[in-house]
Amino acid sequence: MNDMIPSRRDFFDFGRRFFDDALGQNFGDFGSFKTDIIEKDDAYEVEAELPGMSKDNIELDYHDNVLSISAKQETEKDESDKERNYIRRERSSRSFSRQFIIQNIDKDNIKARFDNGVLKIDLPKQEPTAPESKRIDIE
Repeated sequence: MNDMIPSRRDFFDFGRRFFDDALGQNFGDFGSFKTDIIEKDDAYEVEAELPGMSKDNIELDYHDNVLSISAKQETEKDESDKERNYIRRERSSRSFSRQFIIQNIDKDNIKARFDNGVLKIDLPKQEPTAPESKRIDIE
């Protein structure tokens, strides 16, 4: 009997389910991609799924403890049928961007590779540095 009354979770999930079903799963996750971050003893490993992307369209940046992953893809189709004078031209563009705060990384030894639509980034750990401070005398 309880399952006949929608729960609060059902209402929160409704928007996501509606857009995923009505407009396709890719549109529901527009601007995002699946990412796993694995902590090991000496490093973090980031795995990001970017199917259909090429290595040349992916940008990585690590600045101020923030790892940024961006990808952009543009496609264009041009089909024509001279017998019917039918012309169809389609263009699409999609871009993704994610940022993750990952601290105490040896930024000079970060390595990345891209294979079969999966981006793998190795972020070696370094010892945390103590924050620098300076005592200021008041005149």
